[in-house]
Amino acid sequence: MKLNNNTAAKDSLGLTFIIAVLVIGYLIGTMTHIFLLFDVVRLGFINSAKAFGVSPVVNGYWISLTVIDPVIALLLLRNRKIGVLLGFINILINVIVNSSLQIASLSLITPHSVYDSLGNIYNGLQIALLLFSFFTLPLFFLKPDFLKRKRFDYFNFFKFIPVIALTIGLFIHLAGLLNLMRNFQSLWNLWVHVSMTVFNAGLIYALLKRMKSGYIIGIIGFSIFGLLQSGFACAIFLGFNCSFNLVMAITISICCLSISSLLTNREIYKFTFRQITGQD
Repeated sequence: MKLNNNTAAKDSLGLTFIIAVLVIGYLIGTMTHIFLLFDVVRLGFINSAKAFGVSPVVNGYWISLTVIDPVIALLLLRNRKIGVLLGFINILINVIVNSSLQIASLSLITPHSVYDSLGNIYNGLQIALLLFSFFTLPLFFLKPDFLKRKRFDYFNFFKFIPVIALTIGLFIHLAGLLNLMRNFQSLWNLWVHVSMTVFNAGLIYALLKRMKSGYIIGIIGFSIFGLLQSGFACAIFLGFNCSFNLVMAITISICCLSISSLLTNREIYKFTFRQITGQD
């Protein structure tokens, strides 16, 4: 019983963070659709649909999100299971509709043009929220089997998301170092790849060894990196001329997922370097 109580308290912090991210996402969506509603009122329903280059049906769907998004945000606070389920369905439909419109508007469909079109600030953030919703949804409906802890289940996979993210980053920076050996660009690029290679490798080791320092540094590191990417998105909303792409959007999602994983499993990170190495 004590194990279950401790686990419930642990889950509470991780799930609360997930709910907070989802609520923020839907409040941002509410704000953007309110701006859209202003244009509809100013231009009229039919004329606004023509101005946006969409059918009246799509325009009506976008207007409905002005109500749907805040309702989902409220449900997330009042009834988590219903909120996360309806939220996932909503953002899935949203991404399908908007991504289809983006691709259909392309004069020439290539991998590069599709990547660019899907990475615009609005569509990119929707895809990020969809990925976050998809990977966190099972946590609200599945229960970990405490009697069979060694058996692989979704909770075991979710536990390793930070390590998976860091491993991908490690390979990216190792590839960057190999590229610099063939085509040296600048000392700054060298410093970035070397420092991030060391950082990722060290943090992977600390997390696999379940060290307290790995947990703390992981929370701080993923928070800073995610906030940096989010800062570019905020700057664009404020009117600044900043670049934003699909990789940056997905990075925000991965950072939020990694923080969620660390918070959800924080009780396993209990060792220090001295304990692991056997030093007194």
